[in-house]
Amino acid sequence: MCDATFTFGQCGSHFLQCPSKRDFYRLPAKLQTLLTSKHIALVHHVALGFENSFLIAYRDRMGGDRIESQGLPSELYDFVYAKNKTNLYARDIPKLRVTLGPYNSSFFAHDQGAYLWMNLPPALLSAIQIRIKGGAWVDKPRIVALGADANFLLITEKHAAVWDLRNYRTLNSMIEFSRTQERGIAEVHNVVLHPYRYQGFVAHSKNGTLLYENLPQPTTLAVTAMRDSVMRDTKEAARKRAQMEREGSSRPIIADMEIQRRPSLNQHTELRRQWTDRKEQIRKESKGLRLSLSLRISAGGVGFGFGK
Repeated sequence: MCDATFTFGQCGSHFLQCPSKRDFYRLPAKLQTLLTSKHIALVHHVALGFENSFLIAYRDRMGGDRIESQGLPSELYDFVYAKNKTNLYARDIPKLRVTLGPYNSSFFAHDQGAYLWMNLPPALLSAIQIRIKGGAWVDKPRIVALGADANFLLITEKHAAVWDLRNYRTLNSMIEFSRTQERGIAEVHNVVLHPYRYQGFVAHSKNGTLLYENLPQPTTLAVTAMRDSVMRDTKEAARKRAQMEREGSSRPIIADMEIQRRPSLNQHTELRRQWTDRKEQIRKESKGLRLSLSLRISAGGVGFGFGK
């Protein structure tokens, strides 16, 4: 898998990024100016929100990690810009991640050490709270997506999934299907719901596949143009990890363990059969929408793909 950023704001704005490609559209003027300047060496994260609100975490040309924002809720602003006793940012900026709900009325933010949320849908809030015991996480959130009309998706580090996706029918069907498969939820790398557009989302599988639907036309074209880049970056990341494992270990048993972890040919055949059945069901439920679903299987596991 590779790190990728997908974020959608109001009025059709978007920011998309993978290691080898970047695309943005209708961004707030302040963010547009920063991204087109020579000050940024690396973008860690971008979140777009209501009207002209945004957050960007980045590394400058001098090697310093910085945050710029506009129009954030005051509680989120205080969390993001908190300082420690030495007057340095308390947040781990490269790991900072922010999800803004519709109209910035809700949010979920963390840097993998500190977490803050506000006005989450009750079912999501309950699912998060029951995973905290004695002030410590027993199962940290891995993915939190906030969508229209209090729709949401939570996937934890132990691959538990809790969701209300009634306004994102295709994604709802895909999560339901993934839950029935061995490592199905584990293979979901990231999901972003469009908070201002019913049925609009991007799902990113760990094998590099992108699944997306009902995004604004400029965003759809941009995501489509990024598919090959995301796949190449994923393969390159896997190659580098494999090389590091070979160089860092002298135990040949690792290769045998990796072979044992791979699905057998019979498992692949069965998964393809199940996917074909599921694909036909989703096509019938989509009532004529021009959707095409496909299953991609690699040594790294099972993923899903989507396109028009």
